[in-house]
Amino acid sequence: MNTPPNSPTTDLRFSRTLSSNRVWLAAGRRAIVAGENLRVFGHIPETCLGQQAHWRRRTSEARDAAEQEILRAHGAHLEQALEAAIAEIEAYLETCRREGLQPNLNKLREDWASGEMDLTRVGKALRQSLDDMQARLRHRDLAEQIGRTVRLSDYPDTFPARRRPRRLIAVLGPTNSGKTHDAFERLATAASGIYLGPLRLLALEAFTRLNDEFGVSASLITGEERRIVEGSRVTASTIEMLDPTREIDVAVIDEIQMLSDPDRGWAWTQAVVGANAREVWLLGALSAEPAIQALAARLGLPLEVRHKTRKHPLVVGHALANNPAGALRKARRGDAFIVFSRRDALNLRDDLLALGKPVACIYGALSPEVREREARRFAGGDADILVATDAIGMGLNLPIQRVVFTAVHKYDGVKRAELTPSLLQQIGGRAGRFGHQDEEGVVAGLTPAEHGIVTALMKAPQPALAPAGFQITAGSAYLEQIADMSGDRRLEALLSLFLLHADCGDGFFTPFVPEEQLARAAQLDRMKRLTLQQKHTFSMAPMASQNETIDGVWRDWAYTANQGKPIQLNFLPASARKASLEDAETTVRLLAAYRWFGYRLPELFIDHTLADESLAPWISAVDGHLRSRYKQGVGGGRKGVPSWYWPQKR
Repeated sequence: MNTPPNSPTTDLRFSRTLSSNRVWLAAGRRAIVAGENLRVFGHIPETCLGQQAHWRRRTSEARDAAEQEILRAHGAHLEQALEAAIAEIEAYLETCRREGLQPNLNKLREDWASGEMDLTRVGKALRQSLDDMQARLRHRDLAEQIGRTVRLSDYPDTFPARRRPRRLIAVLGPTNSGKTHDAFERLATAASGIYLGPLRLLALEAFTRLNDEFGVSASLITGEERRIVEGSRVTASTIEMLDPTREIDVAVIDEIQMLSDPDRGWAWTQAVVGANAREVWLLGALSAEPAIQALAARLGLPLEVRHKTRKHPLVVGHALANNPAGALRKARRGDAFIVFSRRDALNLRDDLLALGKPVACIYGALSPEVREREARRFAGGDADILVATDAIGMGLNLPIQRVVFTAVHKYDGVKRAELTPSLLQQIGGRAGRFGHQDEEGVVAGLTPAEHGIVTALMKAPQPALAPAGFQITAGSAYLEQIADMSGDRRLEALLSLFLLHADCGDGFFTPFVPEEQLARAAQLDRMKRLTLQQKHTFSMAPMASQNETIDGVWRDWAYTANQGKPIQLNFLPASARKASLEDAETTVRLLAAYRWFGYRLPELFIDHTLADESLAPWISAVDGHLRSRYKQGVGGGRKGVPSWYWPQKR
């Protein structure tokens, strides 16, 4: 359709177009815009001629009549909208030129000339395009600024330890080779020192041994507990509690192979780099040596490597029986049966008790205090057999004569996967009675199916740790630095910026943010009254999000903190004596979390002293359930197969 004779724009054309299954009367013309020769062609809401299917059924005369009617009624408005759209496009292109933005002009040309464009919405779409490009440009500039400023290669220089002479002493060997004993002897002669372990239980064990066995006045500091001994010169601590500002004589870092741990490796990187000690002892598996050598070279520190051999012989024995039920009847005093879940541990405990065999039980959900009590029951002879998960893989110096693997696969969060040689050998190495060097330790599989894999994995070499890729997490200092650069106080955004844009250099150090922390950060950012420091603390809380009860309490505490109200100890059940094992375990974990918060946000968690005082009866409740002969498991499984047994095809 041609332009009406009275139109001031001689190249203006009206014609039909199809968009969104509708037929429209559209207007278009060519224009020189910001030096670009463009065709702009579109419609407005009032110029719809009808649904495509209906339009096809109309005669040509009816179509022409409809077009003329729309043109008379809305032609002027359509033309005005076209000229306004051209003006918007001109302003858009000028802004892009002035600000150095680079729109996809080829795509835009197609859109502007397609006839599918609603001319009344052109301005809004172009403003959104500008906002997006400007945001990307700001993000790119910010990313470059973060990359220039947050250089992971400079990470060691952020610690005071960098400014004093240090030396590394790596004591490497298998379990039961005396590594920890050597380190404790050195701490006993040090003017000041610290022991750093991966678990509260190991820190507690170190605290006890240093005071009782080595005659060293030692204190205990973990995330949830402080036992400060007057005049102590040594501290036993969990590794995350390292104080890099404190100058000491000797630092002992246990389980150094955890440098490669996918979730907590950053804490070992921080400890090696930041321990402010003249001597830094690194205890762990032989597989860690390449990583230690690489760190020593990068830090420019002298390194002494001492290799240790196992003090007690360790052999691979025989499968206990051809089936799991028969194997249980072969259980003997000094056995440790290994399972890989709380459910399986409790079900196996029940089955062994049913055979009249006294049992101690250790699994990850238990507090260090309960684990220690169960360990003492086994060590003292009150329990003949230990049922345990891989929680005994680190520490817990127990008189185990034989380690029996009831399973050789473990759920890794996605699927059941075969145990690695490192993990199986770490657990199996617990066999061998401490103080009885004439009695060899034995490792076995429950049935021939498990035993064949146990035999192979015990012979397999442990893969060496990579000499690069050491994790660095986003601490408060880094987050404040990025917040100042970005003007953004959202924790999720800051963690993501650190993860994406910190300059990794040669990849020797790599940024790390746990997925759970990112997910929590997104929730915390919706709580507008929390400070960045409060959000960061809540995001790191040791409260398992996969446990619905514990995660619910975490949310309640965060909401209460956002309201500026004190968080009281009001979650305790009425009675510890009447609580189930699971409820008592959960309460102990919640009390531990409350105590953890109490040391970091004391102005909010005001009942810290009451939490300390409330812990003992709940620990006793858990301990009482495990000591009792009542069933504690949940059963399950299928006919003919024990509920705790996972055959290879299951």
